[in-house]
Amino acid sequence: MRYGLDILMFVLLVGEMAFFYLLPLVHEAVGVAFLLPILWHLVLNRRYVSSLGRGRWNGPRGVRFALNVLLASACLVTVISGCLTSSVLFADIVPFSLRSNPSLYQLHGTAAHYFLVLAGLHLGWHLPAWWQRWLHAAGITARPLPARMLLLGLGGLLGAGGIYAAQQDLLIERLQGAHVFMAPALSYSGAGYALAQVGIIIVFAEIGWLLSLWKGARLK
Repeated sequence: MRYGLDILMFVLLVGEMAFFYLLPLVHEAVGVAFLLPILWHLVLNRRYVSSLGRGRWNGPRGVRFALNVLLASACLVTVISGCLTSSVLFADIVPFSLRSNPSLYQLHGTAAHYFLVLAGLHLGWHLPAWWQRWLHAAGITARPLPARMLLLGLGGLLGAGGIYAAQQDLLIERLQGAHVFMAPALSYSGAGYALAQVGIIIVFAEIGWLLSLWKGARLK
């Protein structure tokens, strides 16, 4: 169930980031619906919150906590700013002066891209545990050196593709809050742009995976 929920959130996030290719109603409806799996994810992981006051804190635990706080903050800002700039679902509730505020639109876009990056880091932090479970479910107990080298090469290629996707979508400029009206990636088809977002998530997931390997890191 957890894996199904994670896959659902991944698909919804990629779909939301491809807003340029969606009708405003679809983008807003999916954004609101996205809150349900996020809340359920928090419920399933409520033990993490209750464990924060216990145990010994070290560097990796502090980094994990900081990533989680930043991810939750980016999600919250994205949702609130999205509601305030709604042109369909909340148009009759939010005053026009707010809905037409360009600063709020910019805040929404910037927060959404921070959410994308932090979601990738969050995914990568948990990747070792998920990978072990997948191997166990598949009955794979040994990983010979050639297979490891193949995976390392594949990871490198995917990371390079993610860096290229980030460059094509002007990710750094977006994270800096710049007004990006047309990025090279927006000349792609809808599927191509969605794949670019997947590539960005992958490269930051790889960074999160490297962080999770920090000596003393614990995933529980």
